[in-house]
Amino acid sequence: MDVELRHLRVVCAVADAGSITRAAIGIGSTQPALTAAVQRIERAFGGTLFVRSRDGVFPTAFGECVLARARTVLAAADTLHQDAARWLADEEKRPVALGGIGGSMVVELADRLGDSGRAQAVSVTTEFSPLRLLDLVAGGQLDAAVVADYPGHALPAAPGVVLRPLAAQPVFVAIAANHPAARGAEIDLADLAGERWVLGPSDGAGWPECFEEACALAGFRPQVAHRSTELRPLQRLIAAGRAISPCQVTFPATLGIAIRPLTGDPLWMRYLIAWNTSGAFGGTSDALIAAAETAYRSDTDSSHTYRHWLARRGDPVVARRAIG
Repeated sequence: MDVELRHLRVVCAVADAGSITRAAIGIGSTQPALTAAVQRIERAFGGTLFVRSRDGVFPTAFGECVLARARTVLAAADTLHQDAARWLADEEKRPVALGGIGGSMVVELADRLGDSGRAQAVSVTTEFSPLRLLDLVAGGQLDAAVVADYPGHALPAAPGVVLRPLAAQPVFVAIAANHPAARGAEIDLADLAGERWVLGPSDGAGWPECFEEACALAGFRPQVAHRSTELRPLQRLIAAGRAISPCQVTFPATLGIAIRPLTGDPLWMRYLIAWNTSGAFGGTSDALIAAAETAYRSDTDSSHTYRHWLARRGDPVVARRAIG
């Protein structure tokens, strides 16, 4: 069997749902039919994509590899359709294509640009790698993108692309709510030296290398027990006490998970907005920047822990824009 786009969408649907039954409901199938489909897809790939347990399904290491590439392929296919629509659309009313790293800020930005009436539609593409997003902006597949970089790992310039810093924020940790370290308002990174961590793969732009550098300064090398970019498995690992994860301040604080700042704020990340000077915002970037700054504040306002951090530390937007 040749693997088709619909098969990749099935794999992503199962990973996102964390359950064959929930995924089947979401795509309008049945549990037996979807189980059989996953088994056929696994045979086509030649390896096991998911492990099953009473708590649901989780990607294997091989599955994580396939998922990352499946999402890239599907994003490229969606971009192809979007580009075709852009060629056929009225130039003044063509859809605006936005990109963003994982998180909800790019959706906040899309809502604001969509409400402005400047375009018929605003499409959103997410990518794990900021460098990949910059390539898409430089190539014209995206008009603008929300990206991030880290101290000592500033994003490189891209031809035809303007990068404007928006704000910097500390990196927090997500930890099981019943973990002893979660009892305090913040956690010393050095106190987590003996813990098991879950990290994503390298994004090619400084993550998780900057985290490992911060751990080295704290006197230890992190024991990475798990690798995952999928939110649901990540949340389950943390809530079960199987691992701790560095996280953005907007990481969803679900039942069983505590979000805590690190003492002394040893690790930071910076948000930037990138746009193509030949794209939809080339001559009217002020509106894009204003919308991006508003979207950033709206996104971070949703974090109770971050609001308390700001009350104690002050707003780092101006002070840390030049993080690179």
